[in-house]
Amino acid sequence: MLTKNGTIIKGIGGFYYVKTDIGIIECRARGKFRNEAKVPTVGDFADIDIDENGSGTVKKIGKRKNFFVRPPISNIDTLVLVAAVKDPNPDLLFIDKMLIIAKNNNVDAVLCINKSDLCDSADAEKICKIYKNAGIKTIVTSTLSNVGIDELKGLINGKVTAFAGFSGVGKSSILKKLTGLDLQTGSISKKLSRGKHTTRCVELLEYADGSYLADTPGFSMLDLPKIAPEELWQYYPEFLSFADGCRFSDCRHLNERDCGIKNAVENGEIPPSRYESYRVFYEYLKQKENEYK
Repeated sequence: MLTKNGTIIKGIGGFYYVKTDIGIIECRARGKFRNEAKVPTVGDFADIDIDENGSGTVKKIGKRKNFFVRPPISNIDTLVLVAAVKDPNPDLLFIDKMLIIAKNNNVDAVLCINKSDLCDSADAEKICKIYKNAGIKTIVTSTLSNVGIDELKGLINGKVTAFAGFSGVGKSSILKKLTGLDLQTGSISKKLSRGKHTTRCVELLEYADGSYLADTPGFSMLDLPKIAPEELWQYYPEFLSFADGCRFSDCRHLNERDCGIKNAVENGEIPPSRYESYRVFYEYLKQKENEYK
């Protein structure tokens, strides 16, 4: 019996495929996991036993950095949010939602403003400015002119990275430029033993030594995490320095008088779009909170 450790890169039909220093081992999970809330998931660091036939058994799962229920994946390092300058126009509410999800799960977020070739550079920078003020890493890219591609590659090398963005923003083109993988057309199907028309499942695709792309269908459809509405403002980094200016210690930053955050919006120190998304998400979380009661 040989014992190895590795990363679960794919799980389907009760089998787990673990990348180790001797290759990818097909494994089953030990029965004890059926009685535990924590079951093996793509992205998990796992200890496995390998028998004389080369079949493996997952015996232990390492501590997780983060975990997403749907799609099921763990230990994501970086989330790249892809939005287009135009065609389609950027959905700032979506970007803000995904930034909250990333922060809540201890994931580094990178905002990628794509299709910069379709407009004046000032248009892209205008969007970037909104998020640079919040301390978010922002990159302007174009797959046609290769603008920003090397910079983005440098941010995700050696990491497990997930991409999120609506259809039409150029996400597949960016992924192909970065990794050489073509998820849209299925040209990597042979390498991964995945047919072009087979059911998509969550998996990690290694495109360089130690660099993984999380192929996560449905990642862009994630909902806001279950957080207290009164704590939401803490997920907006640019709000933090202005909260001390609130007259009331329990200020919700909505309709109260002498609110430091509202004053900052009025003075142009906080972008109106960011404050508006805060109001929208606060009401949503408040509604959800009432449903939970």
